[in-house]
Amino acid sequence: MSNNKASITEQKQRDPDLINAEVAIKRAAIKGRKLAEMSGTAVVTMKNGVINEEYPSHTN
Repeated sequence: MSNNKASITEQKQRDPDLINAEVAIKRAAIKGRKLAEMSGTAVVTMKNGVINEEYPSHTN
């Protein structure tokens, strides 16, 4: 039974390479949207299998 507990503990440990991945992806998305706004290009995303193009607003 102690072997089973060790296995569960090992499974709960997070992969060190993935700990900050979500934060990094969100940060990259923000930077990408800022760049798209500066260059006047669309940001292409996919949600639920549907491809969307988000165009920057033209506020001055």
